[in-house]
Amino acid sequence: MNSNELIENYFSKNISKQELLEFNHLYKTNPEFKEEVDFLKAIKSVSEVEDDVEFKKQLTSYESEYAHKEKSIISKWLKPLTAVAALLIIALSINFLINSSINEDKLFATYFEPSKNVSSPIVRSETDKTALNNAFITYNEMNYEQAIPLFDNAYNNTKNSELLFYEGNSLLVLGKIEEAIEIFKEHLTYNDALTNRTHWYLALAYVKTKQLEKAKVELKALINSEETFKKTEASSLLEKLE
Repeated sequence: MNSNELIENYFSKNISKQELLEFNHLYKTNPEFKEEVDFLKAIKSVSEVEDDVEFKKQLTSYESEYAHKEKSIISKWLKPLTAVAALLIIALSINFLINSSINEDKLFATYFEPSKNVSSPIVRSETDKTALNNAFITYNEMNYEQAIPLFDNAYNNTKNSELLFYEGNSLLVLGKIEEAIEIFKEHLTYNDALTNRTHWYLALAYVKTKQLEKAKVELKALINSEETFKKTEASSLLEKLE
């Protein structure tokens, strides 16, 4: 039996014990035979052919298509090119899977940075030790854990709704996402200078918690507002979520 028949019977699982012995002997002693078998195994693996009949048709197709070519030419050019094509298919498939799946944590880390204090000037003096001033001093020093109760206390005393914005930012920094969401939602019930900016941070909180449809709603609210803050970033993030 010639080598082509042995290979065909091997891949179609229609090989006898005697033929299998001959196949194994050739595989171990004939480098060219081994190279061809390994090549066909690679094709079968990449294309994930599970139907032996279909694979046999492929073998027949390959033989028919390249029957007029010298075997040395096929070995020299066809196999390397097909191997390269197989690698390209694998690479493209991996790239597609990576790009088609949304990594919420990565998106959050890419887009989130806590807001700067744009509400209240900091006064560092012995005379001004109000809860509001202390809250912003602590926030500017990035001591977010301490800033949260200070903002909460100052808000309860003054009812200054902008303080909710900074409290929500502090919670986001510390990874207290659910608490941040509730604070931002409360802030959206007010109409102050920072209300539209809260849409951005609430959207990021929703991304972090994988609530992507809600995130889209908040991003669109920011984009459609007159607020210029983070509008470009909001459009970019929305495009990634669509």
